[in-house]
Amino acid sequence: MRPTASPEWVQRLDRLHLLTPLRVLAVVVVAILLTVIVRRVVSKALREVFERAVPGDQPRAEARYRALSSSLRAAVVGVVWAIAVITIVSELGINIGAFVAGATVVGGAVAFGSQTLIRDVIAGFFVLADDQFGVGDDVDLGHAAGTVERVTLRTAMVRDGEGRVWYVPHGNVLRVANLSKASVALLDVDLARDTPVDAALAAAGGLVADLAADDHVVALLTSPPVVVGIVAVTDERITVRVSVSTTIGKRDEVTRLWRAITLRHFESGAITRPAPFAG
Repeated sequence: MRPTASPEWVQRLDRLHLLTPLRVLAVVVVAILLTVIVRRVVSKALREVFERAVPGDQPRAEARYRALSSSLRAAVVGVVWAIAVITIVSELGINIGAFVAGATVVGGAVAFGSQTLIRDVIAGFFVLADDQFGVGDDVDLGHAAGTVERVTLRTAMVRDGEGRVWYVPHGNVLRVANLSKASVALLDVDLARDTPVDAALAAAGGLVADLAADDHVVALLTSPPVVVGIVAVTDERITVRVSVSTTIGKRDEVTRLWRAITLRHFESGAITRPAPFAG
């Protein structure tokens, strides 16, 4: 079969050497339109997902949305424009075979050298997608523990109790302990070894009553304190434990108040101090 002749207007544009520039322009226009559409679709889809996943915590959902949407949009737009550039080069009559071969070698070398960076970015994507932790959370990442001040796609910035700032790459984190998901303070009191069991439990109950009677403490609790019982016995002392469910981020404050109440009970003689360890 004979090839179908091009329309007259196409042949005329070809004779005027305008066909290739118009094709390049068409590719650029299509790429721009796809960029706008893709950015809007990705933004809208992610926003709906996060609003459904975290309906009661909009600031946290907004932070995750901004971090993930920017990275996803950049990746998709990069693919669109990479295809557009290859198409334009082909339209200009340049043999892209050599460029592709060279790009393959360079890309392999770059990928091999940046595999740690890629691992961190991929891990960071799932940290944000799974909402493992966010800004303001009290976390223990193994390498550092403290309050999260910033989360990017590659690292988490954590400030510890001494004010030091740690930058932890996501790829190096094997386990995450998020103390802000649920906050429970386990409070122990050591009593003299010869304290009767009933008296030890009663002493713990008295401490709990004083703790729950403190107006400042009540505002930090989500449920009444519970005496767990005796959790350790040595030759010098017995240890009674109390479990206290606190509001998020207030565990350490409740622990400090517990220690102050315990000290006052020791000073008043309401409970008996354990013997000091032999030096």
